This record gives sequence, C-alpha cells and structure tokens, in this order.
Amino acid sequence: MASDTRLIERDPQRIDARPRDARHLKGLRFQASSKLAAEVIGRLLQFALIYAAQRLLGPANYGIITYGLAAGVVLAPATDLGMQLIITREIARDTQTASRLAGLGLALKLILTLCAIALLLPISLLRPVEAAFATFILGLAVIGASFAEYFGYVFRGLRRVELDAALTLLLRLFVFAFGFAALLFRPSVNGVAVAYLIGNCLVALLGYLWLRRRFFIPQLKAKRLELLVLLRQALPLGGAILFSIGYTRTSIFLLDALHNSSAVGEYGVALRLTEPLAMIPAAIMAAVFPALSHALGQQGYAATRPLRVKTIGLLALAGSAIALGGWLFGPWLIHFLYGDQYVGSTVALQILALAALPMFINYALTHFLVAVRQQRLNLIFNVVIFALNLALCLWLIPQFGPSGAAFAVVLSEMLLLLLCAFALSRSSVTRV
Repeated sequence: MASDTRLIERDPQRIDARPRDARHLKGLRFQASSKLAAEVIGRLLQFALIYAAQRLLGPANYGIITYGLAAGVVLAPATDLGMQLIITREIARDTQTASRLAGLGLALKLILTLCAIALLLPISLLRPVEAAFATFILGLAVIGASFAEYFGYVFRGLRRVELDAALTLLLRLFVFAFGFAALLFRPSVNGVAVAYLIGNCLVALLGYLWLRRRFFIPQLKAKRLELLVLLRQALPLGGAILFSIGYTRTSIFLLDALHNSSAVGEYGVALRLTEPLAMIPAAIMAAVFPALSHALGQQGYAATRPLRVKTIGLLALAGSAIALGGWLFGPWLIHFLYGDQYVGSTVALQILALAALPMFINYALTHFLVAVRQQRLNLIFNVVIFALNLALCLWLIPQFGPSGAAFAVVLSEMLLLLLCAFALSRSSVTRV
C-alpha cells in the first residue's frame, strides 16, 4: 500500500512499556493464558447473572433483554468501524506512535458514538412500550462497554495483554455485582438494564485512567487528514464487523418478528451457552495478532508460517472438542440448568455447538487478513455471508424456529471458512 501504510508520523513521546519479544512462544502463552483466564472467570460471572435473570424473569422478559443487547451489539461497532484492530496493528509495529494513534482513534470514536446513539433512540421508541426503555439503556450499555474494549486494544498493541485481561475481568465483575443487586432488590428488565449501563461505563472510565497513568495521555487533537486516513483504513474492516455481527443477530430480530419474544428467549439461552466460548479464540488471537503484526513488520509474511500453523491447529482442536461435547451433552445441560422451562433451546444449542469448529478457525483467518492489510476482503466475505444468512433465516425460521436460526449460523461460518482459506492461499494476498 502507498500512503495508507502509515497513519501518522512518529511520535517523539517515550512509551513506558516493558520491552518484550512478542515472537517468543513463552510470552505468547502467558499473554493468551491471562486473557483466557480473565474471560473464563468473567464469563462465569456473566452467565450467573444471566441465568438468574432467565429464571426470575421468564422467557418473554428475557427475550426483551436479549433484543436490547442485540441492538447494542449491532450498533457498538459503528462507534469505531474496525479502527481498534488497525490501531493495535500499527502500535504493535511501532510503539512510538502510540500516544497520537490512541488519541486519534478515541477522537473518532467519540464522534461516531453520537451517531450510534442517534440511531439507537428511534430503534428503542419503535419497540413496545414495556420494552422501549430497556432496549435504549441496554444498547447504551453495550456502547459504553465498547470504550473499555477500545482501551484494551491499545494495551494489546503495547503488548500488555494482561492489562486488557484485567479490564475484561473488571467489566464482567462490575456488571455482575450491579446486576445481582438489581435482581435482589426488585427483579425487573429495567433494573438489569440500568445495572449493565452503570457497570460498563465505570470500567470504560477506569480503562482511560489506566492508560493515562501507566503509559501516556491520548492526544485528542487530531488533524482532519489523519482522521480521514484512519477512517479509510478502518472502514473496510468496520463494514466487515458490522455485517458479521449483523448476520449473528439477524436471527434474533427475525425470530421476534416471525415468532414471539419466547422464541427469542429460547434462542437466547442457546446463544448464551455457546457464544461465550468464543473467548477461547479471542484470547489466543489477542496475544497472537500483535506478535504476528510485529513479525510481519520485521521479517515478512513467510517467517510467520510456524506461528500461523500452530494457531490454526490449536483453534481447530478446541473447536472440534466443543462441537462434539455440545452435540452429545447439550440436551442434558439444558435440562440440568432449566428443567422444562427452556426445552425449545435444546436442538438450537446442539446445532450452534457444531459451529464452533469453523468459527474458531475463522477467528484466526480473518485476523491474518487484517495483519497483511487485506481487510477489504473481510468486508467482501462478510457481505456475502450476511446475505446468505438472511436468506437462510427467512427460509428456515418460519419452519424450525430457533433451530433453523442456529443451522443458518453453521452454514454461514462454513462459507466464511472457505472464502478466507482460498484468499490466504493466493500468493498475491500474502504480500505486506
């Protein structure tokens, strides 16, 4: 690439970060392990809160929570448009640019957040009266959490993944504490929504303070040209993320439209039991991606082959184990946790578990495309699978409900795997 290769000039400000060899396998294991441990503990806390809400509020009210969170998950990526991964890549290549890059991204994110909130408001007002407030607050809470996530990506670029892990754990812990307090005081959808908002916003503020005190003050004064360069690099990846999240949440919106809130709640239970397992590839790639980006800048793509092969092998093994375990033990797990209250979730859970294998591998492949500056391919591929998933949902949901939605996810992930593997196999794609 030409002018887009470097976002800004080198920043003379010194970064107070420990020197690390990101290519060292032991260092990567520590980083990935710390991130995974934080995710495991955090997801357990999150599941405990969600489980309590599912049992106390019932399928219909839990369907309202699922819808509100889905709205936030769809809108939150619009507040960064994929730039956080671009910033991680560029900081990992040259930490001297970190102060200006972090500030540049934060300034753009604040602007885009106003646009996302402007979209969230009419979405919430169009909901039934009993669901409007919760939808807006839950959507706002997810947007707030995206700021904590942004600071975590900056820490990743500095190769301090353990700080990103700590931030992730605190995010889950705060929401768990406030959420349980709300349920104990007065079980309600609105109470849970407010708890999410308070917890997420507090941790986002904490992430900013950590960055200021441990490393640098983000320079929010950005030139218009710098914002445009960053936006031009991020837009393809941002579009890919939006379409990716859109296809994973299309089923929720269509279930609500074609069935009812109870069907959304049943699918939401299956989703809540499988979706958190993405913490495994996410933790691994949190450590691998900065190391891969650093190695690409120093040695080129060919030298990264051992790291790429090991990463894909590990993710394939983990995905296979989860797929098999979910298919065999999914029905038992639903009955153990919920009795007959969410019996409609059983088949959907089994099918979603099968998606773990292609999904885990796709985590690596899509990151590899970003590392070699081919995020435009991610956008093209995700547009294709979004269209496929939408067509499958319209066909399968009316006939099979939550199970049809789950099957659409499996087919979509398989197509993405084929597209990414083909693209990375081309020699022209691997030129950095």
